Amino acid sequence: MAKANSQEEDPAEEPVSENIQKLLAQFHQSRQARVENSKAQLRDVVLPRLKQCGVSRVVVDYSGYGDSGGIDGIAYLDANGQAVNMALVKTASDPDINAFAYECLPLGFENNEGGQGTLTIDVLAGTVTIAHSENYTATRDTAEEFTL
Repeated sequence: MAKANSQEEDPAEEPVSENIQKLLAQFHQSRQARVENSKAQLRDVVLPRLKQCGVSRVVVDYSGYGDSGGIDGIAYLDANGQAVNMALVKTASDPDINAFAYECLPLGFENNEGGQGTLTIDVLAGTVTIAHSENYTATRDTAEEFTL
């Protein structure tokens, strides 16, 4: 049976759209809750430990492409930008820093052509900065026609 008016919507499509919107809202709400929990863990547990070890800044490098990616490295730096020797604390801190980073990294940084960046935690100021680059492939089409 054909539609009488092309502007009429199929009633069966509306609930799907509403369901998708609800699922997306739940996903974003759940993600935000995980980010907030991870921020609290970092602020209340990890940063005090790092301050005691003389860490001023934590730099997390990440990259991904082709549907895979991850943390490439974590550096713990003092106020002069020099690496802090903290073998025991690093072992205890890396899992927390990893967990925090994965909650905060841009969604899909590892998909398709991927992306890369740096997540920097200013331990003393209690701030986080994410510098992210997204990769993409561009295509430029041209066409010519000429007479022989």
